[in-house]
This record gives sequence, C-alpha cells and structure tokens, in this order.
Amino acid sequence: MEEILPRIQHIANRITENENKRFRLSKFLRNVSAEAELKSRVSPDTLSGVKVAAVDGGLVKKSLHAFDCVLVRSAGVCFHYAHGAISKVEYHPSKMPPSVPEIFESLSDTDLTSFSHILRMHSEVETSIASIERFRPDMLLFDGPLVPHYTIRPAKTSPLYANYKKLIGSVRKLFETSRNRNTLLAGVIEDSRSFVFCEHIGKSILSKISHPSIAEISMLLAKTRDTNLLYLMLDRGEMSSVLRCGEDSPVTKELKEASQLYTFYLKASSHDRPVKVDFLGKGNAERIASILLPISGHHPSYGFPAPLIEADNVAKLGEEDMELFYSQILARVGNIPSIMRLRREERPF
Repeated sequence: MEEILPRIQHIANRITENENKRFRLSKFLRNVSAEAELKSRVSPDTLSGVKVAAVDGGLVKKSLHAFDCVLVRSAGVCFHYAHGAISKVEYHPSKMPPSVPEIFESLSDTDLTSFSHILRMHSEVETSIASIERFRPDMLLFDGPLVPHYTIRPAKTSPLYANYKKLIGSVRKLFETSRNRNTLLAGVIEDSRSFVFCEHIGKSILSKISHPSIAEISMLLAKTRDTNLLYLMLDRGEMSSVLRCGEDSPVTKELKEASQLYTFYLKASSHDRPVKVDFLGKGNAERIASILLPISGHHPSYGFPAPLIEADNVAKLGEEDMELFYSQILARVGNIPSIMRLRREERPF
C-alpha cells in the first residue's frame, strides 16, 4: 500500500487543482451570465389541479450455458396535486406490474446489451403512451432521454434492427400522443454525463468575452461535464439556458420529430447536482421547469421529481426476480445442459 501512496497523493492533488479551476470559472461565468443568458430563475408552479405522470422501467439479465435471459417491466404513476400537495396517486398498469421474460440463444455480449436497452425503452415508451391516454396528465416525465442513444442503434444488417425500428415507431407515436393530448413531455436524466452546455460556452460564448486566460478556460471546458460546472454556477431554483439537443445524433436525424428536441438543466436542491431535462418545443421550457421545481426539491441533497422516484420503486427488478423465473423454467424442463448456470457461478471452492 505504501508503494502507491505517492501516486494516490498525485491524483488527489490533480483533482483538487482542477476543481479549484472550475470554481473560479463558475464565478467568472456567473458574472457574465446575465449578458450571455446562461441561467435564469424559475418561478415555481402552485400545483393546483396539476397532474404529473411518470414512467420508469426495470431490467435484470442472466446468462446461462446456452441462453441469455432478460426480465423487463415498466410502470406508470400519476400524481394529482391540489394546493401544492399530493392529493391522489394512480398506477398503470397496476402497483405491482408483471415482468415480461425473454430468452436469446445466439446474441453476442454487445448485441445482448443493445437489445436489453431497446427492450426496456420500448416497454417504457409503450407504458408512457398508455399512461397519457389513461391519466390525461398535464406533464409526463420519462426516465432518461426521450430518444434512444446512438450507441444502441444496430446496423441495418443486424438481426436487432427490426426491434430498433419498432422502438423508433413507438417513440414517434409517443410524441404524437403527447401533442394530441396537450401533455408536456420531458425526459429527466438523473446522472447526465453530457458536455452540451460546456460545448455551448466554448463555441458561442468565449469568442464574445475578453479574458486573459481564454485558452486555459477552453482547455478546462473540454474536460468538464455539464453537471460538474453547473453545480457551481446555479443556485437552487435556477435553470440553465435552453439548448438544442442531439443535432448530430444519427437517431435524431432519422426521427424527424426530434428536430424540436431541446434541453436545459435545473437545480432543485441546494446540495445536489442539476438534472438534465430533454423536452419537445423550445417554448415549453419555462412551464416544464416551473412544475419540476416544486415536485423535486424536497430534500436538500437530492433534487429529483417525486413521481419518477415512485415509478422507479414500482418498476425496479432484482436478482430474486430472475431467480424465481429461473426456478420456474427449471421445474418445467428439468436440469438440461442448455439451462445450466455458468461455470463461474458453480465453483465448488
């Protein structure tokens, strides 16, 4: 242990030095924020007669000797607010939704990961559509981005491409349903690793600013995530400027409805990082933020929307769910070689 202590100290010093630089950068950007319109204060909604729905999904995987197993489920909840407080909570399809099992025989590890994401998101999108139709909420919160990440987009020659196209069709239907039912649609990313805000500053703001350390600031921005900087820049109850989202993504380009996709960050709690919010229609930003703020900042160190927390609690799956599914399959087919556990799970020592 003593041999690596100097290396640990070096890493600690580098982290501290970069954090101090970001703190100074945040102070500088605070001073120019009014002129550059980098942030603004949010006026919280009174939550009188407002309905907010939320959807999240759960997934668990298990690899066997000849199969890969996946369990997936999603849940929708709807919070009814009256005079700033929750008056009723409803669930779709129920408070204990069933999980849907799938097995795969010939997928690589990479394809299995992609297909698991596609399967889960498709379930969440379909539940979102049903929740809008059932609850007619003022706003529906989707857990994560509103469009699939480009990394799960399979090649057109892949056996998974048909499933991906089915997901894109469901996303298109979700956008149409939210528009027809006059429901605001927002994807809330709990732990964003995006650089979109820092890139915006680097490309559009620095060229208009006179500062002796512009080159150093540019280098710092290039290795700073948005939430890292905005945690220092934003006060509780503030949102960042609204920016276009995913313009260069191949998924956004093939999903024409996503041309109206925008994003902002909201800091709902004093000691928590801002959440990233993707949404449709630039003019909806203030209304979405005004509802999100009062339903998110109930704890000083955790600023996340209460309806999404409840949706996660209902939808989550654990290893015990997979073990129950495995035991039910085992009881029906017997201990045949195809469903033997992996060797690393059966070590006798």
